[in-house]
Amino acid sequence: MIAPFASIPAATGERVAPLPAGPLRPGPLPAGALTVVLGTAASGKTRLLSRIARDLADADVATRVIMVERHAAAVPSLRVFEALLLAHKQGDRWAVGTREIQAVRACLRLVGLAQAADGLVEQLDAEARQRLLIAHALIRQPDALLMDEPERKLAPRHQADIALLLRRIAAEHGLRAVVALADAATALQVADRLLLMRDGRLVATGSPAQLRALARAGDIDAAWLPS
Repeated sequence: MIAPFASIPAATGERVAPLPAGPLRPGPLPAGALTVVLGTAASGKTRLLSRIARDLADADVATRVIMVERHAAAVPSLRVFEALLLAHKQGDRWAVGTREIQAVRACLRLVGLAQAADGLVEQLDAEARQRLLIAHALIRQPDALLMDEPERKLAPRHQADIALLLRRIAAEHGLRAVVALADAATALQVADRLLLMRDGRLVATGSPAQLRALARAGDIDAAWLPS
């Protein structure tokens, strides 16, 4: 049985030995911080996110884990406020009161979409759609928020904006936030902690400064991280 995160020693920036068989061990996820899973395409980022989600859900302390959806299920002709309200009421009674309206408005403010509340979902640009997907997850009041790689149409600077949004939300609300990224420069800019994936293996963990130190020491391939 895989040990829950709480029983795995904290990452120290040391190189992790390759694991040809057996589970990945990413270490504990700090609350109030952004952890970035960094790796190229097909490096195992999605697999590691799934592992993290399962271990958090199975931990001794109850943790509400929400994965940000890859695509919005909302009807494009809905207004942004309506789409988020619909997501909020899914699986619940359809009566809408002041509390629900305030929750939706607060969530839209949190992700920077307050000014777009009356606009149509289909008119949102790629970055705004990502923000709405994050709002869909936040309205469910998670303890841990996980997000696979943001839409590839987004330029690295917009992916950085999305990741920094997750980092701010995590810091302000004490959440555990995890996002997968392929761009190393972006990851080093936004991460509090990094999980470096290569060929399906977790090869290193630590802060951006710790991973840069490992690269300088030759413990990990310097080509994996920009100088």
